[in-house]
Amino acid sequence: MTASSKAPFRNNLLSSLAGPDLEAVARLLEPATLAMNEVIERPNEPVPYAYFPESGIASVIATDGVKRRMEAGPFGREGMSGIPLILATDRSPLETVVQLPGTAHRIAADDLRRLLIDRPTIRDVFARYAQAFTVQTAHTALSAALAVVELRLARWILMLHDRVDGDEMSITHEFIALMLAVRRPGVTVALHELEGRGLIRSTRGRLIVRDRAKLEKMCGGFYGGPEAEYARLIGTTDASKSIR
Repeated sequence: MTASSKAPFRNNLLSSLAGPDLEAVARLLEPATLAMNEVIERPNEPVPYAYFPESGIASVIATDGVKRRMEAGPFGREGMSGIPLILATDRSPLETVVQLPGTAHRIAADDLRRLLIDRPTIRDVFARYAQAFTVQTAHTALSAALAVVELRLARWILMLHDRVDGDEMSITHEFIALMLAVRRPGVTVALHELEGRGLIRSTRGRLIVRDRAKLEKMCGGFYGGPEAEYARLIGTTDASKSIR
């Protein structure tokens, strides 16, 4: 991509930049494909690129390095990977994996570091996003500790729904169980509960949101706080249905 490229970005962080800042970033970006289950950041290894999704969703995952895994938080076109680079380090013990395939722009780690030094206004935007994502992970911990599985599932569905076009998502029970760190039978029961209330429709490998407003009401305070913080720090975006 060149500085003269005028194609709009769907990624909200990139589209929030303007003038020289946008041109400076655009010169350093290259297109990328996000393949299902692709690992774009490995635990305790240098982060090679920061990705800015245009479509698709990736998940930051906490792991004990052996077997146990749980999602800390998803991001799509409202955000970016590479938060360790924004925070002046080159790695973290977390893993970042693509959970819904899509497309992205990416920037090499060294290029991003130089950009953050040369362009403080860009650094400020990305740092505010790092704060918003930190709030999201804290609320994930809150829901994991205090919410029953049905509420955790409802929150997770809303978060994915924020980041996709339309109401349908290709998600398996096995993947939900992995992200929520619960057994698959518990996921099946929770899905049946939400389906019985008319909130979703779940079939093999596919989930459809039928009543978003009631999902939000069901979640209560377990959903909405991080979304409001994102809106405060970054602004509203089409990437999030909840803060349009």
